Amino acid sequence: MKDSLLGKNSHIPTEYDSSLLTPLSRLDSRVRSGLQEFSSTMHGKDYWTSYEASWLNLRGIPQNRILNIAYSSDSKYFVESKSLKLYLYSLNNKKFSTIDEVSSLIRSDLENTLKTEVEVDLVSSPRAIEDTHLSLDSLAIEKIDSYPNSLVIEPEEKEASEDLSCGLFRSLCPVTAQPDWATIYISYSGIAINHLGLLRYLLSYRNHQGFHEECVERIFVDINKRCRLDKLSVRANFLRRGGIEINPVRTTAGLEINMSREERQ
Repeated sequence: MKDSLLGKNSHIPTEYDSSLLTPLSRLDSRVRSGLQEFSSTMHGKDYWTSYEASWLNLRGIPQNRILNIAYSSDSKYFVESKSLKLYLYSLNNKKFSTIDEVSSLIRSDLENTLKTEVEVDLVSSPRAIEDTHLSLDSLAIEKIDSYPNSLVIEPEEKEASEDLSCGLFRSLCPVTAQPDWATIYISYSGIAINHLGLLRYLLSYRNHQGFHEECVERIFVDINKRCRLDKLSVRANFLRRGGIEINPVRTTAGLEINMSREERQ
């Protein structure tokens, strides 16, 4: 595997270069997070959106679109964010005859890098905004922990089906320690989850260093371990950096994924 580009000075490419794409091992990521034994319980996809996809038509005129990418959370690899950004920059001066030609090339390059099927869509408008979940942001909690503490997640005595959100989430890049901001969406059915404890748990990631995918998987596993749930879906809508946003989703088996945008994206 190539060395990571994160945290290193990089030149903006002026010519197309698919070798810029860097795969990261999902197994290594889960081993590092202590989650490898839970791989079979997690399903879902990693969704990526770039708002700066640009290329040239045959006359040399710039063409811009929003690029949506998705691939399975069961894939052997996931793509490093900076490498994807630089790869997309390398397309800026390449000429294409049709938008389908652009999509096909991006799909082929990503599939060759990640060794899995990749969905690629170039669109003119962003996804619809999500506004149906109950926000936990205004709940009054007395403190937050300095590390992700799953012990504060507490089940209650009743059954519930809820759609909850937290727009106060922050974690840190594991390489550069730059902050990553997100809204976390949690949908579940089963024994009710105490809202105060759940909010306290989510806010305890504030100084935790982890890739977006790792954070979502740990949240999914911790909630599942602490609560007796029939169904669970965890989605993180991270705000963009470098024109790219990452939105991992992890669910229990058989749940349909409805990907949407949050108002800050």
